[in-house]
Amino acid sequence: MLIYGRAFSFFLSLLIPFFLTRILVKEDYGSYQQLIMIYTIVQAILIFGMPQSLLYYFPRKETHEHPLLIKQTWTILLFSSLMVMAIFWLSSQIIGTHHLKEYLVLLGIYTSLMIFVMPIQNLLTLEGKISTAMWLMVFFTIIDLAVLPSAAWLNPTTLGIVHGIIVAALLKAIMVLFHVYTTYFTKEISGNSYIKEQLAYGIPVGLTAMVYVINVNVDKYLVGLFFSSSVFAVYYLGSLWAPIFGWITQSAAQVVTPMMSKAHKDGNLSEIKELYRNSISKLAFVFLPATILLIFIAEPLILTMFTETYRDSIPIFMIYLILVPTYSLNLGWILMASGQTKYLLKLALSMSIINVILSYWLLTTLEGDNRLLGIPFSTVLVTWISTIMVMNRSLATIESSFLDTYPVKEMWKIASVSALSVLPVILLSAFELSNSLTLVLSMISFAIMFSAFLQAKVNRDDEISNWQSRSFLFSKFLYNQLH
Repeated sequence: MLIYGRAFSFFLSLLIPFFLTRILVKEDYGSYQQLIMIYTIVQAILIFGMPQSLLYYFPRKETHEHPLLIKQTWTILLFSSLMVMAIFWLSSQIIGTHHLKEYLVLLGIYTSLMIFVMPIQNLLTLEGKISTAMWLMVFFTIIDLAVLPSAAWLNPTTLGIVHGIIVAALLKAIMVLFHVYTTYFTKEISGNSYIKEQLAYGIPVGLTAMVYVINVNVDKYLVGLFFSSSVFAVYYLGSLWAPIFGWITQSAAQVVTPMMSKAHKDGNLSEIKELYRNSISKLAFVFLPATILLIFIAEPLILTMFTETYRDSIPIFMIYLILVPTYSLNLGWILMASGQTKYLLKLALSMSIINVILSYWLLTTLEGDNRLLGIPFSTVLVTWISTIMVMNRSLATIESSFLDTYPVKEMWKIASVSALSVLPVILLSAFELSNSLTLVLSMISFAIMFSAFLQAKVNRDDEISNWQSRSFLFSKFLYNQLH
C-alpha cells in the first residue's frame, strides 16, 4: 500500500516542476533547486539516522518501552534542529558574496522544521498504520502542490518559493508533532534511556545517508560550481526522475526492514531471504517496465512537462534512466537489519570519493556539451558498482547464492514483456503528432500491450504446467498398467 501511495505522490509531485518551470525564469528555478540540494545534504547529516534507528529499535522493544524510544528520538531531533539553525546563521555571516547567501537563514528554518517531519512515515508504519502513512504521504504532497506554485505565483522569484516551502514545512511539522505528543508524550515513560546506543546505531546510518546523498548529487555540485544557475536548472530536470523512483524503494523498506530485523534477531535467515526475494520481484515489476518505456518517451515527456526551454535536459534524462533498475537491486535492507551500518558507511564513502574523482576528470577533459554529459555517466557507473557490492554482501549475510535469492526468471519475463510492449510506442514516434498527444498515446498503448502480453505469458505458463501435470499422471498410469 505504501508503494502505491508513493507512486501516486510521485505523479502528483511532478505537477510542482510543471508549474514552477512556467512561473519562474531559469535562473530563479535553478537557484531554488540549488538550495534544495543544500537542504538534502544537511538534513541527511543532522537527522542522525533517527528514521532508520526507529526501524531497528521499535520491533525489538516491548510496547510499554515505545514512549521512551519516541521521546528520546524527538529530543535528539530537537537538538539537531537547533544545530541546523545555528549552522545556517553562521554560514550566512561567514560567506562573502554569493547569490544564495540571502536565503541561507530561511533555508535553515525550513530544514529545522523538516527534521521533525522526516521520521513520521517510519513511525506510522511501525505502528501498523500503513493506510494512514500512505494517505499522509499523499496529503503532504498535496500541501506542496497547493502552497509552492501559489507562493511562486504571488512572488515569482527565488525568495517567493523559499517562503512557500517554509509554510509547507510548518504545516507538516505541526501535524507530526501533534501525533507524536498525543500518542507518546502523554503516556508514562518507563525504562532507562539509551540515547547513546541509539546514536551509536543512527549516526553511522546518518553519515551513510549523507555520503549517499553526496554520491548521488555530486554531479549537481559540480554543475553548480562550473555552470550558471540556468544550466543547473536544465541539468536538475534531467536528473530528477531516477532518484524519485527511490521513494518507492523507501516505502518498501519501511515495511520490510523491521520484519528483517526481527527475523535476524530470531536467527531466521530463510525468512529474510524470502522477504528479500519477494521485494525484489515486486520492485522489478515496477522499475523494469518503467525504464524501457521512459527511454522511448523521453522527448515528448520532457517537452510536455517543462516546455521547449528545457530540451537540453533530454540526453541527461536518458543517461540517468540507466540508474532506475538499481532501485530494485541495491537494497541494503539486509545489512541494515543485521546492524552492518559501518560497512554501508565505508562503501558509500569510498564510492563517493571515486565518483568525485571520476566526475571531475570527465568535466575537465571532455569538451563542449560532453562536459555536462560525462558527469551523470560517472554517477551511473559508480552506483552500479555499489549495487553489485551490496548484493554480494547481502548474499553472504543470509548465506545464500545468487540464483536461489534473486528472481532471475521473473525479472527476465518482465523485461521481455516490456520490450515487446514498447513496439507500438516506437511506431507512434514516427508520426508527427504533438508531444502531449504522443506522450498520452504511448503510455496508453504500452499499458494495454504490457497487460495483454503479461496475461498471455501467464496463461501459457499455466498451460505448460497443466500439460506437465497431465503428462506425469499419464506416465504414472502407464507404469501402473505395465507393472
